[in-house]
Amino acid sequence: DEMERLITDLLESEALNTRHAILRREPVNLAELVESVVSIDFGSRDEKIDLEIAPMLQRVELDVTRIRLLLRNLIDNALRYNPDDGAPISVSLHSEAGGVEIAVQDHGPGIPPEHLAHVTEPFYRADPARSRTTGGVGLGLYLCRLIVEAHGGSLSIQSNPEAGTRVSARLPR
Repeated sequence: DEMERLITDLLESEALNTRHAILRREPVNLAELVESVVSIDFGSRDEKIDLEIAPMLQRVELDVTRIRLLLRNLIDNALRYNPDDGAPISVSLHSEAGGVEIAVQDHGPGIPPEHLAHVTEPFYRADPARSRTTGGVGLGLYLCRLIVEAHGGSLSIQSNPEAGTRVSARLPR
């Protein structure tokens, strides 16, 4: 499974890294998509996920498969680094000027400031020694950045060792 996921992520990153990445955009109820990913992909896990979805969101033209991948990567990362006895991670979805924002917040150890600018680079790991316990090869946030940028949006990461990490994906309508 790990090898299959790695190969899939490598192929997807290469496809999105070209200037001519083809998105299969369709009108999407993003609130339903977020709820679906949380219940289908993470519903059987013991971890708690708080959802905060703004009412009356407009449909957005997105590539559903890639946005599902974005959501799975962000939520999986947050769950991986959130302490077992910590507060639940939060997944929020809000309208903002010209688009929507998806944000995922954990309450883990955070990312040291010197690594923040690099965590969306391919194969970059802020702490390579943790790869055995936390898994991954450093492609998740890189793929997230490529997916958001292919949609014309932006990805931002705020992190504090005391308060965890918040990753925000801003997508235009």
